[in-house]
Amino acid sequence: MIRERITDKEATCLLILFLLGSSILVGIGVRAKNDAWLAGILGVVFFIPFALIYARIQSIFHGRDIFEITILLYGKVFGRILIIIFSWYSFHLGALVLRNFCEFVHVESFPETPLIVITLCFITINIAAARSGIEVIARIATFCLPVVIILFLLMEILSISTMDFNNIKPILGNGFSKVADVGFSSFSFPFAESVILLGVFYTLKKRESAVKVYMKGVLAAGIVLITLTLVNIFVLGNMIEDYYFPSYASFSFIKVGDFIQRMEGTIAISYVLTSFIKSSICLFVACKGIAAVFNLNHYKFIVIQTGLIMAYFSLILYDNIEEMVDWFQNIYQFYAIPFQIIFPLFIWVCAEIRNRSEKRDQSGKGKKGV
Repeated sequence: MIRERITDKEATCLLILFLLGSSILVGIGVRAKNDAWLAGILGVVFFIPFALIYARIQSIFHGRDIFEITILLYGKVFGRILIIIFSWYSFHLGALVLRNFCEFVHVESFPETPLIVITLCFITINIAAARSGIEVIARIATFCLPVVIILFLLMEILSISTMDFNNIKPILGNGFSKVADVGFSSFSFPFAESVILLGVFYTLKKRESAVKVYMKGVLAAGIVLITLTLVNIFVLGNMIEDYYFPSYASFSFIKVGDFIQRMEGTIAISYVLTSFIKSSICLFVACKGIAAVFNLNHYKFIVIQTGLIMAYFSLILYDNIEEMVDWFQNIYQFYAIPFQIIFPLFIWVCAEIRNRSEKRDQSGKGKKGV
C-alpha cells in the first residue's frame, strides 16, 4: 500500500483548522466571562508540554501511525484494546463536532428543517473527504486556512465600532482559581484534542517536523482563538456566557452605515470550513483505528458505514441544545482526561524506555564488533 505524505505547511494548516473547529463559534473559556481570554492563554500554556509529548511520540516512531505504534509497544492483544479506546475517542469527538455544527445550522438558519436532514448532508461530505485520504484533506486545509483568517480579520475590524473596551474589567474579578479551572477546560477543548492527529502525522516527510508543526499550529490557533474571545468580550461583556454561539452573536451587532450590517453569516462560512476539516479528520482516524483492530487491508472499506453510524450517534447524543452546552462546558474536560492525558503519557513513557533500550543494545553490539 502506498504511504500518503504531507508537507509541514499542509500539516500546520490541518492542525490550525482542527483546533479552530467548533471552538470558533461556541467559544473557549466562556465560563470565566470577562476573564475568558486569560483562560484561553492558560489553556495554551497547559497544553504546550503535551504538544511536545505528542510530537516526541511521532518523532520516535517516524512514519508509523498511533495504531502501528501501539501494536509495536504492547503486542496484538493489549495493543488492540488501546486502539479501540483511541478509536472510540476519535469517533465520539467526530460525532460531537458534527452535532455542534448541525445544531448551529438548525437553530440559526433552518429551524424548520429536521436535524437529521442537515446531519446527513454534512456527513456525506465528510465521508467523501475521508475516503479521498489525508493528502486531499490536507490540500483542502491549505486552501481553506487563508480564507478563514481573512474572514476573521475582516469581521474583527468591522466589530471595532461595537466594542466597549471597559468590558474586560475587572481582570481576575472572580479570582485566579476560577480562571485556572476554566483554563483546564480550554486545555481540554480544543487544544488537547489534537492527540487525534497522532493518527495523521505519520504522513510527515521529516522526523523533526512534528515539533515544528505542533508548536506553530498551537500558537497560531491560540492567537486566533484568544483574539476572537477578546472581541466577544468587548462586544458582549459578561453576557458572553448567555449565548450558545457567542462569536455569531457578537458579529450580529456589526453595523457600518446603512449598508453593512447583519454580518454574522460571514463567520458561519469559517465555521463550515473548520468543522468540515475537524470532523473529516476524526472520521478518517476512527476508520483507520477500526481497520487496525480487525486487520483490514484498507480503511476505505468501512468509511461509509462508520460515517453513517457517526451521524446517527450524533443525533442521539443530546435531547436539546442546552444539554449540548452543559456537556462541553462542565463534563467534557473530565471525560477527555484518559484520552488526552493518560493514553499519550502511557505511550510516551513506554516509547522512551524502548527507544533507550534499543540504543543501548546497538551500542553494545558496536563495542563487541570493535
